[in-house]
Amino acid sequence: MSALVRKIVVPLQRVIAAVSFRRARRRSTVAPISWVIGPEETATMVRSMAQSLPGSYTAVLKPHPFYAGGYDYEPSPVPGGWAGSAIRDAWIFGKLAARARGFIYVGPGGFLRAQSDLRVFEFSFLKERGVKLVCYFTGSDIRSIPIMRAHERDTGLPNIATYLPEIKPIFGTEAYDRVRRGIAEAADRYADVIFTAAVDQCGYLTRDTEPFRYFYPQERIAADLTKFNLPGPRVVLHAPSSPIIKGTQLVRAAVAALRAEGLAFEYVELSGVPHTEVTEALERSHIVLNQFYAHMPGMFGVEAMAAGAVMMSSADEHVETDLPVGSNDAWVVTRHYEVTEKLRELLQMRPEQLLAQAEAGQRWVRQHATAEVSGKVLRSLLDAL
Repeated sequence: MSALVRKIVVPLQRVIAAVSFRRARRRSTVAPISWVIGPEETATMVRSMAQSLPGSYTAVLKPHPFYAGGYDYEPSPVPGGWAGSAIRDAWIFGKLAARARGFIYVGPGGFLRAQSDLRVFEFSFLKERGVKLVCYFTGSDIRSIPIMRAHERDTGLPNIATYLPEIKPIFGTEAYDRVRRGIAEAADRYADVIFTAAVDQCGYLTRDTEPFRYFYPQERIAADLTKFNLPGPRVVLHAPSSPIIKGTQLVRAAVAALRAEGLAFEYVELSGVPHTEVTEALERSHIVLNQFYAHMPGMFGVEAMAAGAVMMSSADEHVETDLPVGSNDAWVVTRHYEVTEKLRELLQMRPEQLLAQAEAGQRWVRQHATAEVSGKVLRSLLDAL
């Protein structure tokens, strides 16, 4: 994209958004929307949150490789390439802004992707027109690498920021961190409510925030846990979305060491596969090795516990203060240097012991991470705006 094209398209988007907004507001037949949720999908957050908000509308502009389809609005190709898409996005944004009580932005992206102001125009456009604004941060969209590295020095606990720049050097640059600061400043200035994980996603936000919540469908919590009483080896699953920062190297070392000790178990590793394949593997898994550089269980951790698997994770309520009290009972808290030890203990447990731990995980999901429970909290906060 040339500088000339951007120079033309950016102001054009702003004009089109305003025209679209005025036109939609004049049309009394247009049905209202409670909340527009988008524009990027992250681990089913958009889809799951919408189930908790009656009258909401999902608009995802960038297809997700593992969670494609099923949204109220997904763009189709238009003539004109990038410029044509930018014009279409502006028209849709203005139209939705005219119909909605508010927007919930999941992640760092904006609806007006031609803009390079870290959503400042977009946010101000909504606020000037009386539209409520919620920012829902999901991880590295708000996380500052320097701040998280300082956290590691203070606590001795490696975290995602420890290895993220090793995967992509851009994450360790000043330019990348300036963008995190700008995203935080825009949210601080305009958002009515901000959701994040205060420690695991620490960055430059200065305002009080609401704890990150998961929206897992309660009807998908496994009812049958007879797998713990079936004959055969224990099934151990590791399904990292990003192997290095999830600790796959630690997992593989633990698996090799325990097999050398003579412990019999089936190890399944999945990465870069459709979500349905991971779900099928979860159904028969007894133990799930989640992630070992994070302070939150993550959406996959919630799915694992809901499926009735014993979950190993570095998530710790004593580190991540936004986690509910008692969370550490729901999973096996495992530091990066404890993977082999903790996995050995689980593999040597009796079936009834593993079952009790799996049931504790399911209770945590029911109490803190379902669409029904989190939806009630979210609706209360939004209704108060």
